[in-house]
Amino acid sequence: MDIDRELTETDKKFLTRAAKRKGLFLMSSIATVVVAVSFLVYHGLFAKDMNGLRFVIILLLLLSGRSYLRLYKSAVIFNKLQPGLAMKQSQQD
Repeated sequence: MDIDRELTETDKKFLTRAAKRKGLFLMSSIATVVVAVSFLVYHGLFAKDMNGLRFVIILLLLLSGRSYLRLYKSAVIFNKLQPGLAMKQSQQD
């Protein structure tokens, strides 16, 4: 697949921006999971005041972390598909 012919300039810019943000997506995923686990440990073990609302907040945080992880995986793939990078790799083979 010739990426340079298939994609418009707007698509190429989007791929480049998303690929550059992969570190941000990974750190955001880790941070939201850490916050969710901390919230669970504090309210479940120390304060012992876990209720339905707090449990829903924990679930939402974990789902957010999963979404950031998906964005990270997409950014890794976008990094491999970046215009110009694919051409360099095909020339090396």
